[in-house]
Amino acid sequence: MEYSSSGAQSAATDQAVPGSPSSSAPSPTTVTLHISGRVTSENEHVRMGAFHTLDIEPNRDVRIEKIEGWDSIALSRVQESCVPGRGAEVGAIVCGEGTAAFCLLSQHLTIITHRLSVPIPRKASAPGTSQYEKAMTKFYTMVYDAFVRHIPFANPNLRAIVFASPGWIRDTVYSTMINEAGKRNDKLLAKSLREKGLKVHVSSAHVHSLVEVLKSPEIMAQLKETKFAREGIVLDK
Repeated sequence: MEYSSSGAQSAATDQAVPGSPSSSAPSPTTVTLHISGRVTSENEHVRMGAFHTLDIEPNRDVRIEKIEGWDSIALSRVQESCVPGRGAEVGAIVCGEGTAAFCLLSQHLTIITHRLSVPIPRKASAPGTSQYEKAMTKFYTMVYDAFVRHIPFANPNLRAIVFASPGWIRDTVYSTMINEAGKRNDKLLAKSLREKGLKVHVSSAHVHSLVEVLKSPEIMAQLKETKFAREGIVLDK
C-alpha cells in the first residue's frame, strides 16, 4: 500500500489567510492511495493469481466489502479516520497578533476547523494606542465566539485544549476566555478551560508549529494515555 499526498498538504493545512494573494485560487487536491495485491477471485478484468494495483482517489467511488461483514469496531475506526474532528483528543488554537487557527487533532488527522485574521494597527499609530487596543479587543471577542463554535470543549474525549503562540498572546487569549465565560455564565466552558487548558510557547504563529506543541512536556504528560500519544511514540521509534 502506498499513499501519495501531492498537493494535499497545501490544500488541507495551508489555507490562505483571507485577503492574501493566494486565497482566490486554492491548490487542487491530488491525494491517491495505491493498493497492490494478488487477485484471489477471477473476474472479467484480471485473471486469478495476477498482481493488480487499485488506485483510490477523491471523487471516485469505491466499494469495499468484507465477507464476514463490518463489525462496530471496524466501522468506528473508519468514521474516526474520515469524519472531520471525530475522535479528536486535542483541541488547539495557534495564535498570533490578530491571527488564530483552530485545530482538532485525532489519532489519524489534524483538521483546521477555522481561521481568523483581524487587521491590527501598530501600537505607535495615532492617537496613542487606542486603535490598537480596540482592534485587539475585537480580536479576542472573535476568538471566543469561534472557539465555542469550532472546538468541542464539552466532549469527554477531548483531553487537552492548547493555547499556543510565540509571544504573550496565548496568555491573554486564555485569560480573556476565562473571564468572558464567567460573564456569560458558561460554567461548562470555564470548567473545561481550567481542567484541560494548556499554554505552550511556540516559535511561530503558523499552524505547522503544532509539531512543537505535541512534543512539549506539558502536552506529553496530559496525553500519555491517549491513542494519539501512543501512536506518536511508535512513530518516533
